Amino acid sequence: MTVFSLVALPIILLSLIVRYQKEIRIWLWTLQKGKSHNGCTENPSDLKPYPAQPIPGRERYRVMMDIRKLDAQNWLTLDKNYMDEHRVRDALLREKRNQVLQCLPESVGACREALEEVSHFLCQRFPNTFETTMHEINPHIQNRMTGEKFNIGGAGRDENPTDALEAAVRLTMEDLSILMMNEDGEYYLAASASLFPTGWTVDQRIGWTISRLHEPVPLWHQQVANSVSKFLARLTPNSPMERSNYFIEVKRPDENLFDILYRPGSLCEKDLSNPSSEEIIIRRERQTFRRLPRTGAIVFGVKTFLTPLDELPMQEFENLAKEMETWPENVGEYKGKNVWGAKVKELYRSRKQNAEIKWGKRGDVTSQ
Repeated sequence: MTVFSLVALPIILLSLIVRYQKEIRIWLWTLQKGKSHNGCTENPSDLKPYPAQPIPGRERYRVMMDIRKLDAQNWLTLDKNYMDEHRVRDALLREKRNQVLQCLPESVGACREALEEVSHFLCQRFPNTFETTMHEINPHIQNRMTGEKFNIGGAGRDENPTDALEAAVRLTMEDLSILMMNEDGEYYLAASASLFPTGWTVDQRIGWTISRLHEPVPLWHQQVANSVSKFLARLTPNSPMERSNYFIEVKRPDENLFDILYRPGSLCEKDLSNPSSEEIIIRRERQTFRRLPRTGAIVFGVKTFLTPLDELPMQEFENLAKEMETWPENVGEYKGKNVWGAKVKELYRSRKQNAEIKWGKRGDVTSQ
């Protein structure tokens, strides 16, 4: 190799790198995120909601974690309700920003990492809806459904501490929070974008420990507090987990989707003591836990599902009626049973009776 070649080759390589730096940065950013997920090419507007966990129908009440291995391919989900809920999320972030979005200074790095993880997952899982592009020197994620674009390559000159987490929850259907460990070894709410809360707002509880967050929950400290602390401490980037729970919500006749999803007060107003079946909603949450590999913080996700009581399958209706009878008095009061309990029992008896009549008639026809 001549001296000219030795000098020219690095120059040529450097010019190629400069010319294709955007493509190289996207390739490197994608490569470092690891293996891709099975892509879903369907339009989100055609997708049914991810199956919510059914009401189990336990015969004895106990506060339980019910932790199970995360369905990693569906860590984040999209469905036909995406745009309706996105409009609610957009309105909340504009009109009630401080109440639904807060980030303590120490959480900024974890929020950026969370946005990276969310962006990579969505681009791989829903490639027809999300894509990675380059703007100047940073990768951005483009949401084809909403037209929104967000920087996922790090801090910009005008970045607000809440920008990364806000971008993440504008992309997803899940609320996202960052849990970090304090000097006493307790996990606390270091950042949160909780747009669909039940009985609280982020500005009230930012910085609270997990233990303090659950102070209003009857029997939580006696039955699961220690287990929750051990679970969070042992969570690894390779062992994401999930769990589910449910509430009963009573809506007013004139409430829209915004009012139903954003419930910073009570789920059951006491003056609604005789709701109709159309006003009673089974509100379920799918909660996910992932430890971020770089910062070590935990991303806590919450996907909210709404099922009108009239649409609840009979087996789940029976399970709900069974569980209600096992609740201690203080648990029933906490869950608002005094508001909706009588109506649920009445509807359950009616549906059960109708089902028995229906099956009785079928039996008569079969025996003829």
